[in-house]
Amino acid sequence: MTSAHLPVLQVIMPLIAAPLCALLQRTAASWIIAVATALSTLLISIALLNQVLAAGALSYAMGGWPPPWGIEYRIDLVNAYILLIVSASGALVAVFARPVVERRMRLRPEQHGQFYALYLLCLTGLLGMTITGDAFNLFVFLEISSLSSYVLISLGRDRRGLTAAYQYLIMGTIGATFFLIGIGLLYVMTGTLNMTDLAERLPAVADTRTVRAAFAFLTVGVSLKLALFPLHLWLPNAYAYSPSVVAAFLAATATKVAVYVLLRIFFTIFGARFSFDVMELEYILLPLALIGAVSMSIVAIFQVNVKRMLAYSSVAQIGYIILGISLVSESGLTGGIVHLFNHALIKVTLFMALGCISYRVGAVHIDRLAGLGRAMPWGPWRRL
Repeated sequence: MTSAHLPVLQVIMPLIAAPLCALLQRTAASWIIAVATALSTLLISIALLNQVLAAGALSYAMGGWPPPWGIEYRIDLVNAYILLIVSASGALVAVFARPVVERRMRLRPEQHGQFYALYLLCLTGLLGMTITGDAFNLFVFLEISSLSSYVLISLGRDRRGLTAAYQYLIMGTIGATFFLIGIGLLYVMTGTLNMTDLAERLPAVADTRTVRAAFAFLTVGVSLKLALFPLHLWLPNAYAYSPSVVAAFLAATATKVAVYVLLRIFFTIFGARFSFDVMELEYILLPLALIGAVSMSIVAIFQVNVKRMLAYSSVAQIGYIILGISLVSESGLTGGIVHLFNHALIKVTLFMALGCISYRVGAVHIDRLAGLGRAMPWGPWRRL
């Protein structure tokens, strides 16, 4: 039945639609394909969430190979909600994207299809990171989303976007390398890459230096991706100088998926006892989260570029989320996950609002926003 294959369709559909958009030269056609695909992933996410709520966690074996021999897609209540927020943000931003792509970016009309192809590839990577139950497959999807986001960030009118993309490329590559080293060390010690199988085999070798080194590499690598203070240096410029449609999409999804991956590492693969009792990770995460939340909020106050202000605010909010996780309690973990959804919802709408302002006014600097009510009247006030 088709419903049994929804987990793989969630990833395959945007992956197939991406080259179709790249091949099309007509802006309208490629945009329609991108919107239809993003809306389809949203509908699939809703269906998967309903299935999980009704029947519990779902497991999908790729190619008929049972785990741990084959790649497993696994959906439980947490990543079902993450899939929903990623696909909903992807669909919302795709609908919003067309006027920005046509009039506010350095693209020729024949290149618009390439933009939507990159957008769908980034969406593919983020959805794949969320749904996969295989550690190496997680790395593959991480690279798909990262490589496409590097290019997307560089496509804005501001030439500083190229520098921001290059900075993100360097730091993202370091993070991905750390992550891959950690996966390799775990494979050497356990002989498996399936996350559930890793959780069963790791306790037997948990006292070795290799496993502890793998834990450290994975933690630092993912922390770079989620922009945890002080590993956040790529994020402010990436959000400030990228196109509004890209900033809105990445702010709502990329760091949130990275937080989810960190949760999988701490609680699914290594387990809470090893992560926080043996490695005593809370003594590192808690002060970094507090410093990041306070210092980045202060830095945001002094920004004159509103997109940059929201970028520093995002780093602060990541601090709040990690703070909840580092409390190592049910209430703290619940609060961190709830704030993850809250922050995704707020940031995608704020960046899209700034995109509308930039489209009409031509700037997002505070000193250029005077008289915004007259420049962008609403409803009956248009006639006054």
